[in-house]
Amino acid sequence: MTSSLSFLISVNNLPPASEKISLPVTQEALSSVAKACDVNSVQTLEAVFRFKRWRKHGVTLNCDFKAKIEQECIATLEPVFSNINESFERQFLPERSSDYKMPEIIDGEMVLDPEADLPDIIVGNTLNLWDILIEELILVIDPFPRSDSAPEEAIWVEDDTNEDLEPTHKPFSDLKALITEKKSNN
Repeated sequence: MTSSLSFLISVNNLPPASEKISLPVTQEALSSVAKACDVNSVQTLEAVFRFKRWRKHGVTLNCDFKAKIEQECIATLEPVFSNINESFERQFLPERSSDYKMPEIIDGEMVLDPEADLPDIIVGNTLNLWDILIEELILVIDPFPRSDSAPEEAIWVEDDTNEDLEPTHKPFSDLKALITEKKSNN
């Protein structure tokens, strides 16, 4: 996922592990994040990142983030506001790192261990913090937001215009005719 926002960190010159980096959030950035996350608006967003070395050439990235977003209710189309307060940790390795072990390939198919937590690959030597944050934000946004006034259960609208129509083809009638014909030939 790539956004129009960019805040690059060089993996060759990481800040000290105790240093925290906050993303600069402008109104333009909030609009870009809303577009990337496919929500009506992102009203507030704060993100604090921390880095440390991992496996010689790799990086562990920790982030705490908060956001207030507006979406449309899937039932009433009313605005629904959500407060998000999350954190995540991800590991990154350079694309040609000797520490990265490719998953096994058997009969042309990659076999993944569902318990393994594979690191992300760093292409080049920089990480775009906006792209990483947007990926994680998309994962925690409710894909089916409902307002408090939305009905609990789905309301079915009956379509009675085709009530009197008979099906034009009855597949089991052909089978019945075939069985009857076969019995009469015996």
